[in-house]
Amino acid sequence: METSLSKSGKPAQKRSEILQTCYHKKDFKWIGLVTIGPDNFWTTPSPDKEEVESDLRSLEKQLNYELIETVEMEGVYPERATIIEEKYQASGRTNGLYIGLNLNNGKVLNDITK
Repeated sequence: METSLSKSGKPAQKRSEILQTCYHKKDFKWIGLVTIGPDNFWTTPSPDKEEVESDLRSLEKQLNYELIETVEMEGVYPERATIIEEKYQASGRTNGLYIGLNLNNGKVLNDITK
């Protein structure tokens, strides 16, 4: 579990959905799936989709699904954009290319005609 958690201790993502047990047969069943980080939780398969939806809501309540915060929910990292902009300004570029800013010995030409 530790390998899937970020430094903040939050799982990377979570997902809740209803799936078919198979796609190649006509007599398939429905099953509910809740995924939190690397952990999967399943409902009992049933031919009745409404029953599985009810079971899935119950499973979500048992797991406190709505209260779990993930890294994915944090959105973008504005500090990353600030770091990249600082590196761009320090490089003296004016061409709008941010490629190669992390290279120690790399150089991107400022003149695009060369």
